[in-house]
Amino acid sequence: MRNHLSEDVLNGDMLHLMEQYKAGLGLAGSKLDATIDLLKSTSTLIQNFRDSRPITDASDDRPLQNNDAVQWFIKWGNDVKNDITIKNKEKSLISHQTREDIVSVVMGFNELCFYKLKRSNSSIIPNRVNSDVIENSFCQQRPLHNGANTNPTYLGYCHSVNSVILGQTSISRKSNTGGVDIRKTQEHHKNSKGKLHYTFLEPVCTWDM
Repeated sequence: MRNHLSEDVLNGDMLHLMEQYKAGLGLAGSKLDATIDLLKSTSTLIQNFRDSRPITDASDDRPLQNNDAVQWFIKWGNDVKNDITIKNKEKSLISHQTREDIVSVVMGFNELCFYKLKRSNSSIIPNRVNSDVIENSFCQQRPLHNGANTNPTYLGYCHSVNSVILGQTSISRKSNTGGVDIRKTQEHHKNSKGKLHYTFLEPVCTWDM
């Protein structure tokens, strides 16, 4: 739900709305320039990562567009940090965790595209790429050997990872991502009042390998 809300306020429709609002304000619309610059970058990322068209070769413009958007966020952060007139710099920016996540996601996706296209003839569909495989591992790791500790030791983390690798099956009920599948059973039966009702299978999460 939060992801959908973020997309609704940062996508191309919001960019168009702000551009029209700026035009309606006349000379006073210049105060929206910074907001429009932000929306240009966010709408580009949302559009490209929601795109169902495959990336088939390195000449595709979308990875370059993503990189340009990231460079805007980096420049924004540097401009604020170098501005001596701004005292509380963190309040003038989105959180540093969000900025790091944006850079990490775009760099990781672009490297995935270049690596895959260089070594095979297969394509990559942006809106099908996700981190469920990694998240599944993290979710299984957390309950094991103090995995929920915010500052685990190297040895303790190794024990947790080894337990996941050696002790877990390909289907885990400890994770909260992946192919969640709630299906009705083929057989249904009647309750005491003669009404039909269904028995649901327990949700399971699978590794997307």
